[in-house]
Amino acid sequence: MRRVCMLFALAVLFFGVACADDSTGTGGPPQAGTLILRLTTPHADDGAVLFELSGPPIDSVVAVSASLRLFMRRASDSTIVAAVVGDIADGAVVTLRVPDVGAAAGYTARVLDVADRQNALRASLTGYALTVVP
Repeated sequence: MRRVCMLFALAVLFFGVACADDSTGTGGPPQAGTLILRLTTPHADDGAVLFELSGPPIDSVVAVSASLRLFMRRASDSTIVAAVVGDIADGAVVTLRVPDVGAAAGYTARVLDVADRQNALRASLTGYALTVVP
């Protein structure tokens, strides 16, 4: 009987380890890749967006199209302040090259200022939002 219990315990241990599922993506090695910074805007005539992006390391930031210009500086190891200029619309504005795409939820982005296409600053930032997505 003792031998049967021992075999049962080993089988449970073996199948428990073999069937372990790490669905959070945090247990494996980091996987480098690209994330997208998406803008939600209540206006159809934005010409410039100044934003701050913080979180895990970022290797590089690039505007999503040749019609947009990106100006950026690293404020610290974990923070980038940048401006995107051009005909800006709802949707992707920049791509982020990161060492670990599994850390996407760790990034926060906030709109600091917005100007319309005639270079007038928006009186309110209500309705603006930035999200980092895979």
